[in-house]
Amino acid sequence: MKVLFVLQYPGYLRYFDSALEALSQQGHRVAVAFDQPHKQPEGLSALETIDGDVEVLEPVPRRPDIWWRVARGVRGTIDYARYLHPRFEHSPYLRNRMRTVLPLATRFLGRWTTTTATRTARIIRFLLACERAVPSSKTLESYLERIAPDVLVVSPLVTDQCPQVDLIKAARRVGVRSALCVASWDHLTTKGLMRIQPDLVALWNDDQQREALEFHGVMPERVVVTGAQCFDRWFDRTPSRSREEFCRRVGVSAERPFVVFTGSTASISAPAPEVRFVRRWIEAVRSGPGSLKDLGILIRPHPYNCAHWASEDLSDYPNVVVYPRGGANPVDNDDRADYYDTLHYGAGIVGINTSAMIEAGIQDRPVFAIVDSSFDDTQTGTLHFRYLLPENGGHLQHATSLDEHTRQLSATLDEGLAPSAHTFTKTFVRPHGLDVAATPRLVAALEELANTTPRAAVTMPLYLWPLRAGLWTLAVLLVATDVRRLAKQLRRRGRQYKLAIWHSYKELRKRSRKWRERRERRAKKARGRSGAGGTVL
Repeated sequence: MKVLFVLQYPGYLRYFDSALEALSQQGHRVAVAFDQPHKQPEGLSALETIDGDVEVLEPVPRRPDIWWRVARGVRGTIDYARYLHPRFEHSPYLRNRMRTVLPLATRFLGRWTTTTATRTARIIRFLLACERAVPSSKTLESYLERIAPDVLVVSPLVTDQCPQVDLIKAARRVGVRSALCVASWDHLTTKGLMRIQPDLVALWNDDQQREALEFHGVMPERVVVTGAQCFDRWFDRTPSRSREEFCRRVGVSAERPFVVFTGSTASISAPAPEVRFVRRWIEAVRSGPGSLKDLGILIRPHPYNCAHWASEDLSDYPNVVVYPRGGANPVDNDDRADYYDTLHYGAGIVGINTSAMIEAGIQDRPVFAIVDSSFDDTQTGTLHFRYLLPENGGHLQHATSLDEHTRQLSATLDEGLAPSAHTFTKTFVRPHGLDVAATPRLVAALEELANTTPRAAVTMPLYLWPLRAGLWTLAVLLVATDVRRLAKQLRRRGRQYKLAIWHSYKELRKRSRKWRERRERRAKKARGRSGAGGTVL
């Protein structure tokens, strides 16, 4: 079996490196390609940890025909429209992020913040019909025919205006089986819609299955729940060094317990608010009850939101360190060892909204969050954060104030009171059992998919032909607009060049005239001196 993984950028390898390795070790041919190969290139380091052969292909081509702009516009509008549903009424962060991808033709929808569920469904139904009317790309069909995979795996598919939709369409046309492997816990609730259904949708747990069916309209028979393969690496791991060695390495005192603040992406916690919040949090901990005044604090920045911590001076606070200062993405063995040891030896893990809370739960570490007004939109304003809450089976100790948080922290450190994360880990990360790894189940699902008969390409219904004709007309107009815009730019630049040439000509004439005048003055002076010399003689 030949499997082609098409990922948005190399950073996604950390979600699937275990699956790539397992497929390769079982004798399958594995290839990977990226839509944006220059984004997060350090993610390629994950391939160095794989015991197997994985071929890295050239970037996936973009469709070059006249449909690309219309396709992006339709998908961007779908991605915004989903957040008009009443379930997202209190999620302005998600809605505002998608508002930026609305094309000019549907930008009026950006004035809406919510509407009824029925109206939202009608809008999305019409837009999905538009998506079906957009034809497959011949360029991508040729790309798949040349590589000839038995199974095409894409991820994430649900980002705004995602071009992977075109790849799934092309796979259908050429008879290649396709699968979406959901990469992260928030992808089905914080991104766009799928817009097209692959032959297989591999999910982590029952919560994601409900999201796929309810939000994305996935057919139940195409869903398989495998568990979260990206977390398999943390279950059987042990610390790489002793606690004393680790404390000495990071610079925190080994004489006292320490807690870890795990940073979030910039979209969750912007740099300046994050620093202000952490400073308030440190001061609250230092003045908290029990043994908190002597508690060590290790701040671990998010690898893609760390620049502001590199120069932040926290020397006023004793036993507080930032490690690593420049951030570190746990994609190679050394960084993964550091990350595991950080969570393992931390007496508690504190964050805003981050997957580190899940990874800490795998080690059954106490996890805390403060629901702060600075991050309302990216905490309680998101659906995935709620899975961590105790009322939903989560292990998160959340507080609505710093005073409440310090009381929780003291109760955990001084009295040993903390909820276990085993139940959450079993239902959210390994739903088939804590001792049942997700990676083999994902590999088995892909192998089973390869043994099925490819679905026949669906012929577009007659009622969609008028819609395709309308979209084609729009595509032609957009191309014509681009041509007119290009012609206008060329005319403007032509005028600029002409003006520059005229100015250069004027400057040349001016300099030539001055040169002639200087030459005439010199000649006149020379004649004067010659005449004066003749008189003396």
